[in-house]
Amino acid sequence: MNIEFGELDQLEKKLKDIQENAEKLSNMEREVHTDDLFTESFVQMYSNFSSFDELLKAAGYEGQSQEEFEAFVQNDFNTFLAENSKLSGWKEFQDKAVAAYVAKQLGF
Repeated sequence: MNIEFGELDQLEKKLKDIQENAEKLSNMEREVHTDDLFTESFVQMYSNFSSFDELLKAAGYEGQSQEEFEAFVQNDFNTFLAENSKLSGWKEFQDKAVAAYVAKQLGF
């Protein structure tokens, strides 16, 4: 197997970019907005809805505050997601979204 030096340079650059992006992620001190976490493509991949807002509306969410949202996802939303998505519930939905977000931020 022959590897060209140009390919090694490209690999080295890609690894350096990933390392820099990982450092940025580790220094992140803010919360990620739901629009950045539950992107339209993510929601469409794992449900029959076109956006997170549409999914929430179909689930019956009408709240406005963080507290109302947290109460909603711990009760009604979990069952709704299990019945209306490819995932088992809110925890798995969140975990998949975080994994996709991190992969994107790292440059994968």
